[in-house]
This record gives sequence, C-alpha cells and structure tokens, in this order.
Amino acid sequence: MKFTSLSFLLFFLVVYCFHWIFRGRLRLGFLFLASFGFYAAWSIPFAFHFLTIVLLNHFFNKQILKNKSTFWFPVSLFVNFGNLFLFKYFYFLWGHLFQLTGSIYFAPESVQSFLNSQFGVSSITLPLAISFYTFQMVAYTIDIKRGNAEENPNFFQFALFIFFFPQLVAGPIVRHGEFFYQLEVWNAKKEQLFEGYYLVFLGLFKKVVLADNLSPVIEPIFQNPDSYDGVTNFIAWFGYAARVFCDFSGYTDLARGLGKLLGINLPENFHAPYLSASVRELWTRWHMTLATWIKDYIYFPLGGSRVSEYRGYLNLIVTFTLAGFWHGANFTFIIWGFLHGLMLSIERKIEVIRKPDKTLKPPKWKKYLGVLYAFGFFVFTIPFFNAPSVNNALTMYKRAFSGAAGERTNKLELILYSLILTFLLNYLQTKPSFPRESWSTKTSISFLLIFSLAVTILLGYLAPGGTEFIYFQF
Repeated sequence: MKFTSLSFLLFFLVVYCFHWIFRGRLRLGFLFLASFGFYAAWSIPFAFHFLTIVLLNHFFNKQILKNKSTFWFPVSLFVNFGNLFLFKYFYFLWGHLFQLTGSIYFAPESVQSFLNSQFGVSSITLPLAISFYTFQMVAYTIDIKRGNAEENPNFFQFALFIFFFPQLVAGPIVRHGEFFYQLEVWNAKKEQLFEGYYLVFLGLFKKVVLADNLSPVIEPIFQNPDSYDGVTNFIAWFGYAARVFCDFSGYTDLARGLGKLLGINLPENFHAPYLSASVRELWTRWHMTLATWIKDYIYFPLGGSRVSEYRGYLNLIVTFTLAGFWHGANFTFIIWGFLHGLMLSIERKIEVIRKPDKTLKPPKWKKYLGVLYAFGFFVFTIPFFNAPSVNNALTMYKRAFSGAAGERTNKLELILYSLILTFLLNYLQTKPSFPRESWSTKTSISFLLIFSLAVTILLGYLAPGGTEFIYFQF
C-alpha cells in the first residue's frame, strides 16, 4: 500500500478518525491492529512471520530485564540476525560458495528444487522492512542489556513501537527513548497537527513531483550505461543524487507528518545533507537514525576512536563497509560503504596533521569549497550505490571520464531543474522558521491552504505513474 496511493489515503482517513475516538488501551490496540493490517496488505504470511518475531523479541526482552546476564540475550541476537541473514543474504553467500566450490549442493537449481519440494515456493522472498525492523529491535534489546532501557512496556506498547505503520517500511529507525514516553501523554497539539499537515504535503511534493519524474529518466542509464554517451552517464549521477534525496527524505517527511497527525513525534532523518562541508558532516545530516545506530552499535563496540590512531581508521572503514552491506547483498554496496569509510578516515588523518582551531569560524569561501567537495564525493560514489552490478558501475565511470559516444538524454533540463530544487529544499531546512511550531493559527492555516493548493496543482500536472520508494528494497 503506497503512501502516494488513493487506497492509502482512504486507509489513513479511517485510521485517523477512529484513532482519536478511542482512548487508552483501545487506542493502543486499534493502532497496532491498523499497523498490522497495513503490513498484511503487502503479504499476510509475512505479516504473521513479522508478528512472530515481535512476540519472540518481547519475550526475550522481558527475560533480559529480569537478568542482564541471561542466555536469552545471545539467543535474541541470533534470532534477529539469523532472520535477517536468511531472507536478505542467503543467496549472496550461497552463490559465492557455489563459485568457490563448484559443488552441485550450492547450485541455484538445488536450492530451487529444495524450496519447491519442502515449501512449495521457487525462491526466498525478501520481507518488507526487514532491515529496519531488525535494527530497531536489536537496538532496544542491546539498550536493555546495557541498562539504558527500563521502560518495561506491555506487548501492545512494544508491538506498536515496532509496527507503527508511518515509519515501519523505511524508517526513521526509532529508539525506545524517542517513543515510549509519548504513549503516556498521547494528545496532538494544534501546532503539531499543522506541522504534520505541512510535512505530508512536502513529502508528496518531493516524492511524486521530483523523485518519480526523475526515475524513468535516469534508471535506464544505470541499467544499460553502454548505450549512453559520457555526458549522459555523468549527469545521471547528479540526477540520482536529486532523486534519492527527494525520495528518501520525502518518505521521512510523510512518515513524520503522519506520525504527528496521530500524536506521535518521529525523529528527523535528514537535515540539509547536501550543504555539508565534509563527508563527516554529511553523515551527521544524512539518514541520521542509521548513522547514529551504526555509531552506537558497531563503531563504539569496535573501540571507536579510543584506540590507536590507525586502529581507529580501520574501525571507521569496517563500520561503513558493514553499513553499505546493510543496504543490500551486493558487492556494489560493500564498495560504496568502504569508500565512505575510507574518506572519513582520510578526513580524520588530515585533521590530525593540521590540528585546526575549532573555536575559529572558517571563512565562507572554505565552506562553499567544502560543500562542493562533500557533495562531489557523494555523487562520485553513486554508481556503486545504484548500479545493479560492479561491472555497470565501472562502465559508467569509464564512459563518463572518457567522453564516450552514444545516446544523449533529452532530459538534461529536467535533471538540472530538479537538482536546483533539491538544493533549495536543503537550504530551506537550515532556516529555523521554515516551518515553526510556534506559528499562529491564522498564519498556519493560510500557509497550508496556499501550499496545499500549489502541491495539488503540481501533482495533477506532473505526477507520473509512480514508483516504489527506493528504500523499500532494503
């Protein structure tokens, strides 16, 4: 059920009305059932599979709360990561075992035959949202083990924490301290409703008007770079930079807006990342909840920067390589993550050599150069993030930097205008008054009416058939 579909609009209107009619446990139970139904609309069997995982995690968490040293903690990690591995990384490992050994037992035909005979299916399907819900549950369990989470929620509270449909499919990855307290005082303020309405329409604008119109232009280039000239291959990277920001931050805006309309504040996931002056700063502004997760649960346990200098660089590279692998079972993502970890290590080494005075504000020209550098590096790594194979990515680099001949896209203006709008949207995020929760009722209603009318007109004229959100595949 797409956020941008009529069926979802009808679903949300029903949920919204009944949600505010109910009180206390009835509201909690109703919203959980609605979230379960939202997931079941994609797959009923996987909805019950998901519910089973949530039930098991609730049991594990109760045991760990009683005894931090219980054996249920490693069992919990095994169940969660085992579930993620089976559905997301099984074919990746099995395929490489077949390449290494050549054994018929690892052949794709053998796997397919086994699945057909035992389960009546031809392949393992990747469940919707498995990466996000796994990280969210694992984070909570580890926080309990560390003594940082003492909420002790009942089942419906915990299940809603994981199942909450606005952020279920593609985040943001919510932490326990950002969610459970809101269930105690569950009332939407007037300003919260205004901002929720604004975020929903902003998310629709980013996704439907910008991202969905860019997708049919740039995706054929990544799928078949040999057919296009060097300029088109190069420009496609910038087009994807605009698309992935508008698509993913648009989803986050929708998730946060819908959450606010239901009285739940969800964490911000993007804050003007394309205006960052370094790759390090970019990762404090891009997919912020994932960046925080990998810092707290991978980087710090590895030792962080509290180890020797070069071990610290290695920790950064390992952390971001694993973060890349989290995005998908493909060497393209591993290379993408490695490159970002390597660049972060280089930036840190430069800081060690230069020892800059952080109390001094750098001149504006350095800030502008930093933005060009950080955004340029982000764009440079995009072929490994979006190309279907390493070969496709390398072909894009080769053709882009050699000025190869081929078909030239006739949509260069669309990519340019979308990129300009993307940077404008980033810039508006740096303005604290856009929007403000302290708006007056008159100002808020006037702005939202004008904004809604403009977006409705744009949706009517510019909306294509629509595509799935990029991060649904992860």
